[in-house]
Amino acid sequence: MGLQMIHQSKLLIALSLSLFATCAVAAEPAASSPVATIKGQTISYSALQPQIQGNLDNQEQQHELQIARLNASFLRTRQAYIEKEAGKLVDNRVLELEVAARKTTAPALMSAVKAAPVSDDQVRAFYDSQRAQIPQPFEQISPKIKEYLQNQAIEKANRAYLDSLRAKYRATITIEPLREAVGISGPERGPESAPITIVEFSDFQCPYCGRFTPVLKQVLAAYPTQVRLVYRYMPISSIHPDAQKAAEAAVCANDQAKFWEMHDTLFSEQSSLDVASLKEKARRLGLDGNKFDECLDSGQASARVKSDLNEAEHLGLEATPASFVNGRFVDGAVTFDQMTALINDELRLPPPTAHR
Repeated sequence: MGLQMIHQSKLLIALSLSLFATCAVAAEPAASSPVATIKGQTISYSALQPQIQGNLDNQEQQHELQIARLNASFLRTRQAYIEKEAGKLVDNRVLELEVAARKTTAPALMSAVKAAPVSDDQVRAFYDSQRAQIPQPFEQISPKIKEYLQNQAIEKANRAYLDSLRAKYRATITIEPLREAVGISGPERGPESAPITIVEFSDFQCPYCGRFTPVLKQVLAAYPTQVRLVYRYMPISSIHPDAQKAAEAAVCANDQAKFWEMHDTLFSEQSSLDVASLKEKARRLGLDGNKFDECLDSGQASARVKSDLNEAEHLGLEATPASFVNGRFVDGAVTFDQMTALINDELRLPPPTAHR
């Protein structure tokens, strides 16, 4: 991310805010204001208002959401850029110190870092875990998978070496993280007293959310007393037609204290999320079938889903999964290593101000 893009983002926000300010100056006409005349008879704004007010309110709401999304995107992009460049600066400085201590060169130090070769079993395991997203046969795609995994292993080894230098020279990054105000209300896993709260906005039909779910389970297993997970509903119906009803099914299961059982089942069976399949899952999980059916068919659970969707909109979220670790934004299905790096950073920092 270059400075030019940052400046462009600033310009876009400035233009948007300028347009918003211009609209604010052009206030809504008074009810008695004339809007037309017919045969000398004045037609006031009050006659026009009933047929346009709903649309005007919707336009204003959409405009405000666009401003919120643009502002959130800029702030997150700027913060990520600052943190990335600060990390590069620190890595370069500690590497310079090691170069001086060993009387060598930076390329020589980095070339000495080795990653273990990727095995055929690792390639096969990766292919099997991502089979739904890989249309090519294993024999055709395996060389590319191996190259990808080897590059990842090299990056991980380099990162571990640079982290060891940071520890050796007591280097820390002290930039204050960007924390966003996120509501913590939803089904939970992990202790409420945990110092780390992850709020995940997710969609049961989203393949990336399905891929991220095992990562979050790993996180909870690795930090049993330190991490709490809160689930928020964000079905994107425009591309996932079954996501809304799947989210409602989870709400209905939560009413019978079986949210996480339904959650895990929905993600493990993403190819069958139609209403009939949802009802079958409920019975298989031991829910009261009649109560579940009534809840799902009546649409009474939609209000709970809509509440989460409204907050997601105001947070500027447009894709899933979208998570917040103590208010720090995490975009997409990141890896276990990326999550643990962020969690460990949070555990190192002073407790954040409540982001509820």
